[in-house]
Amino acid sequence: MNPLRISINANKIESAYGGGNQAANTIEDYLTKKGHNVYRNLKKNLDVILVFSSRYNAQTTSYGFDDISDYIVANPNTIVIQRVNSCDEQRGSDLGINSSMLKYNKLADYTIFISQFIKKLFETKGLIPQNSSQVILNGADNQIFYPLKHKILNKHDKLKIVTHHWSSNFMKGFDIYERLDQLLDIQSFKNSFEFTYIGNVPVGVNFMNTTVIKPLSKNLLAEELRQHHIYLTAARNEAAGMHHIEGMMCGLPVLFLNSGALPEYCRPYGIEFSLINFEDKLMEIKEQYHDLHEKILTCPYSSELMASQYEKKIVELVNIKKSKPKTNRRTSKILMNKIKKPFRKLHMIHKKVSRYYKKHSDINE
Repeated sequence: MNPLRISINANKIESAYGGGNQAANTIEDYLTKKGHNVYRNLKKNLDVILVFSSRYNAQTTSYGFDDISDYIVANPNTIVIQRVNSCDEQRGSDLGINSSMLKYNKLADYTIFISQFIKKLFETKGLIPQNSSQVILNGADNQIFYPLKHKILNKHDKLKIVTHHWSSNFMKGFDIYERLDQLLDIQSFKNSFEFTYIGNVPVGVNFMNTTVIKPLSKNLLAEELRQHHIYLTAARNEAAGMHHIEGMMCGLPVLFLNSGALPEYCRPYGIEFSLINFEDKLMEIKEQYHDLHEKILTCPYSSELMASQYEKKIVELVNIKKSKPKTNRRTSKILMNKIKKPFRKLHMIHKKVSRYYKKHSDINE
C-alpha cells in the first residue's frame, strides 16, 4: 500500500502534559516511521482523520467538529476515527466531555475505546457503534519507560512509593495521597515507607511528609520513577490514563484503587485496594514486593504495540473504503451550506426580537 495521508486533530506539545497528548505524539512517530504522512491540520486529500480531541480547546485541539464536518462533506472518502479517551465522571463534574464525545461520534466511521470501562460507560449513554468499534489499550514508550531488572529491596529498606499526575484535579486521588502523607507521621509507617509525588498539586493540599517534584517529561520522569519500588494510583473513574502505565513499564508493581479502568490495566501486576482497606493493602504489597516485581517485568503495555494496532485498523479501513468509494458532493452545495450558517443565526435573533416586542406590545395594550 502507498503511504497514507493521516491527520490528528491535536496540537503537538513537546513538554510535560497529559496522556492524550502523549498518545497522539506516540502514534504520529510510529506512523511516520512506517512511511505514512502525518499532519496536525486539515490537508488536501486525507485518507484518515484521527479525532484525538473531542473538545474544542485552543491549547490541545488543532481543529474541531465544524471543520471535520465540512471537510468530510467535501471529501466523503476520508475516514474519521474517533478515540474515546475521557469522561465527565473522571473530572467529578459535568464539563461537557460526555456530550462532546457523543457529538463527535456522529462524524465517526469507526470508534476506538481505550478501555472496556470507558466503552461500557458510553454504551449506557447511547454510544453503541456495534461492529464499528474496538478497544485498544494505552501504551508507554518502552525506549524511555523500561525497568531496572535487578532492583534489590533488603528486609530493612524503606519501600519507596511514587505517583505522578499532570492534572491537579482532586479526582486524581489526592485524598489517598494526603492519607499516606499523614500515615508517615506514625513511626511504624515512617520506618517502612517513603512517598514521592511528581506533578501539579491542587490548591489547599499541603504535603508534610512527602517529597514533591515539579512535572517532569519523558526521560527525566522515567529516571525518577525507576528510583522507586512501588507505584501508587488512586485516580477515580479513569478512562485508562498513562501515569500508572508509565510506572508499571518502569518495573514498579502498582498499588491501585478499585475504580474506572485501573483494575483492567493493573490487576495482574499489583495489589488492589479500597477506601476502607488502604493501610492493610499497603503492608501487603510490601510483603509481596519481590514476587510482584518478577511479574511486572512481563508488563506488555508498550507504545509500539498500541500504535501497531492503530496502524493495522487504519490500513484495514482505508482498504475497505477504496473498494466502495463514495461520490463527491457538489462544491456549490457545500458553499451554500457555509453561506447559510450566519443567516440562520440572524434569523433566530430576528424571531426572538419579534416575540419580545409582540409580548410587550400585548401587555401595553
